[in-house]
Amino acid sequence: MKNKKILLANSLLVLALLLFILVPFWAIKIFKLVRPISENVSLLLSGSASVIVFGGIALLYCLITKRKFKNVMVIKKISIKQLYLTIFVSFGTYIFAIGINSITMKLFPVVIKDSTQISNLLSGSTTLLGLLVVVLLPAFFEEIFFRGIFLDAYDGVNKKIKYFIITAIFAAFHGNVMQIMYVMFLGFILLMVREYTGSIVGSMTLHAANNAISFILSKVLVNYMNNGIESSALKSAQEANISIASVLLQASIFFLIGGAIIYTNLRKLKEYKESEGRAKVINQEETNKYLKNVVREEYMVIGGEKSSRKVAGLTKYIPLVIYFVSMVVIVVNKY
Repeated sequence: MKNKKILLANSLLVLALLLFILVPFWAIKIFKLVRPISENVSLLLSGSASVIVFGGIALLYCLITKRKFKNVMVIKKISIKQLYLTIFVSFGTYIFAIGINSITMKLFPVVIKDSTQISNLLSGSTTLLGLLVVVLLPAFFEEIFFRGIFLDAYDGVNKKIKYFIITAIFAAFHGNVMQIMYVMFLGFILLMVREYTGSIVGSMTLHAANNAISFILSKVLVNYMNNGIESSALKSAQEANISIASVLLQASIFFLIGGAIIYTNLRKLKEYKESEGRAKVINQEETNKYLKNVVREEYMVIGGEKSSRKVAGLTKYIPLVIYFVSMVVIVVNKY
């Protein structure tokens, strides 16, 4: 059963990548859009693709596994305390990200192109559309896909391996060097918040808050600077010919500040979860009894499948290999 769920999720990942390439292409053909496409239309295409692909595949996964959407995604309310702690974590991730991006841009000058494109996209789009497509849609649809489907499918896999795979999948899907290092870090924090809040609503909140901070600050600064905060900082660094040592020193300051905020609030989230768990010992024991019955029933159903497990153990990762190879090809061709 576990192998089948992993194979299903990995196969749907390849399908998602294919659809993300085809949906905008089909939209351009159907609506006869003329290149170059405006920033607003580009955002609309991106947002529509997220809704259609991530939303559609999430529903498809639930249909195939024959389970309710809210149970697969673990959609539960979070407390007010968990909410504001998560928002504090988002401030820490943004500060930490400044350090990551400064190093990335210094080591890989090719990201200048990515930074400029992102800044131009934000500056050329309307604020309302930007808030919808950049802040709200990714917070919901990316979470149900990456922290919903894959956490469910990889349930029972070693935690470190599971977190690494899901984080790598999430980072690679963004498809550009500018974001990959930062998104690897963000993806890990999103998983931690999802774990400590016990609900995908927690990671959705962090995702939305993080994107909102980045979008609003970039939008405000774009009004005063031609290419936004990151590209302007990059130009200044290049013009001043700042050494790698100086960049590392500046990044270290952001790492210390951002890291301290993240650590403090993640620890509080974990402590809150543990205290909440102790207060519900009786309910937890009842839940454990129920889960034991479910596991026993599933074991009886799948007991006859032992002979095919070795094969399934190998084949379940083939779509994952196809996905990463495809992303490497896409990124290489892009640059």
